[in-house]
Amino acid sequence: MLTERFTRLDLKQLKTSHTFYCRDCREPLILKIGSRVTPHFSHYRHSTCATFSEPESPMHLQGKKDLFLWLRGQGLDVSLEQYFPSIRQRADLVVRKYRQLFAIEYQCSPIPFERLMERTEGYRHLGILPVWILGGMPFRSSGKEAESVYRCSDFQLSFLRHTRHHFYLFSYPPGKKKVCLLSHMTPISAKTFHACYAEKPLSAFSFPFTDDQFSFVSAPVPLPEWFAERRRWIGLKIQFGKAFQDPFLRHVYEAGMHPGSLPPFIGLPLLHMAACKQHPVEWQFYIWLDALFALRTKAAVSLDELLRLFTVRMEKKEIAFRKSPYVRERNAAKAMIYEYAQLLVQLGLWSKGKAGYYMNKNVFAPKNTEELEHMERHLSSVLGAGVSTGKAEQ
Repeated sequence: MLTERFTRLDLKQLKTSHTFYCRDCREPLILKIGSRVTPHFSHYRHSTCATFSEPESPMHLQGKKDLFLWLRGQGLDVSLEQYFPSIRQRADLVVRKYRQLFAIEYQCSPIPFERLMERTEGYRHLGILPVWILGGMPFRSSGKEAESVYRCSDFQLSFLRHTRHHFYLFSYPPGKKKVCLLSHMTPISAKTFHACYAEKPLSAFSFPFTDDQFSFVSAPVPLPEWFAERRRWIGLKIQFGKAFQDPFLRHVYEAGMHPGSLPPFIGLPLLHMAACKQHPVEWQFYIWLDALFALRTKAAVSLDELLRLFTVRMEKKEIAFRKSPYVRERNAAKAMIYEYAQLLVQLGLWSKGKAGYYMNKNVFAPKNTEELEHMERHLSSVLGAGVSTGKAEQ
């Protein structure tokens, strides 16, 4: 915030006549005044300061300044770079609202998820609510943005959030002065998603960010495109999956089936599955297979039983979830299992009773490409816009 009180010329004159010291360790500091980078203080290279952090990028410095001015413009009590000695952490911004302290971490560069959670738990230990804001865009370019297909890194996905109906990411790139939103994320592969992208000025938001400020609007997934992507994924899985060394392929073959002949209702797009790392073909096959086994000894299978069997798969590392401080694995698993079960009921394959779910009829696997495409067209006609992602209102 140096340039709020001084011009760059003033700062250059001060630099020649004054020595500056760290408020925490009292070591001397360097005042950096470049022509492009936001003026700021920096420790010397071999500093022993306990609060010293890695050098900040121009984007991080500018974004932190933008967020500070945005918060102060709302009349909030906000401070920059407050240090908490008991947990040895320095927050980018600390805000007080509703008699509650919030620590804002504006994260532009990738950090290990373990470090992210360590800082999260450190703030929670002090009764401070952590707020992580992703710097930059919420996705990497996939080359298919015009087709509503986006690719996200593991780092970006560690900020995954969810409403009652879908998963989303938001970020703040200071060059745009806008909050960027990727909503209704439906995975095509481990890191590629059908999603809807929108932008909204930072000034249109109030702190803290809440779901209702994003104005989500639903829109359907184009099922013909989805089925084409599904067939492409299965083909690559067969080609590179190493047969019986791959848990999914092994289970498919042991069940007397072929991956290319799985019925198209195994691997459908759902709103609650973005937190799962596995392709929907994989985890939906496991649910179908586990339900068949469970129904051999019971007339019906409950949602809790399906969740228990799914948890066993997770413990065996056959299914994994993305790590995010905003996503609880069990809740995410239960939501997507329930959504899939309800979709099977909608398709007439299962029915729902007091005791749980019942299998209505035996399902045959398509014998050839023509039968598979016929089943896909039938599903598309039955579901219509019933399987949907969404569009964020501009």
